[in-house]
Amino acid sequence: MSFKLKALVASLALVAAFPASAAIAPASSGNSSFVLSLIDEASGTSATFDLGVNYNTFALGSNQTFNVSTGDYAAAWTSFMANSSAATREYAVYASKIVGSGAGSRAIITTAGTQDGMSLVDNFTLSTQISLFDTYLGFNNTVSAHNNPLVANGGSYGADGDAWYAGNSYAYSTGLIAGSNNDATGAIGSDLNLWNIVRGAGSNGADAVVTQLGTSYFNLSSTGVLSYVAAVPEADTSAMMLAGLGLMGFIARRRKSV
Repeated sequence: MSFKLKALVASLALVAAFPASAAIAPASSGNSSFVLSLIDEASGTSATFDLGVNYNTFALGSNQTFNVSTGDYAAAWTSFMANSSAATREYAVYASKIVGSGAGSRAIITTAGTQDGMSLVDNFTLSTQISLFDTYLGFNNTVSAHNNPLVANGGSYGADGDAWYAGNSYAYSTGLIAGSNNDATGAIGSDLNLWNIVRGAGSNGADAVVTQLGTSYFNLSSTGVLSYVAAVPEADTSAMMLAGLGLMGFIARRRKSV
């Protein structure tokens, strides 16, 4: 193999070893990244983390953990923790998508509290919220690790409020999901339920379809470990599974005795 060819092969291998772009995928791409956002309204600080999975590939049925205090996340995590107050730190997790138009064309998965107020989200406020979310991601894609092509899934830190999650993605520094009374953020260390909000049929004023994703929830520890706990199967589903396992065991014993 000639020297030039060897050099070309080596260059291609080096390029393949690194991600082409570290940018957070927005909803307008058709399938946004799952994003963890930290905010502290008291100090005006925030941090944003690309979790490396997106709306369509996140395994909702499996428990998962993400450690945002290490690797390419570490700088943003350390800066936020050093410049925020333990009493006022909050977090939220969010992903969204835009595909075509009409019913089902826009959707978000978001952390939030209870059902109270969620039914107030209509198609218009859902679209507005997703647009604000993309604006927020666009800002973060210009700073810190997100604009480094050698970093696959990084973090960014904002010291002056410009990257506030609540200010750019929700109802301006309140943490409320647009058009509802439901706070999407929660204190670090608390459990946050997970919801799916999808554009419904009809005009912009028509109701969006809001579904709580079972008993699934996120929890962010003070050490930087984000845990996703998948929904526990309903009692009747579990009973049917146990009955099926029992029947299989009975059949196996009978075959063995014969």
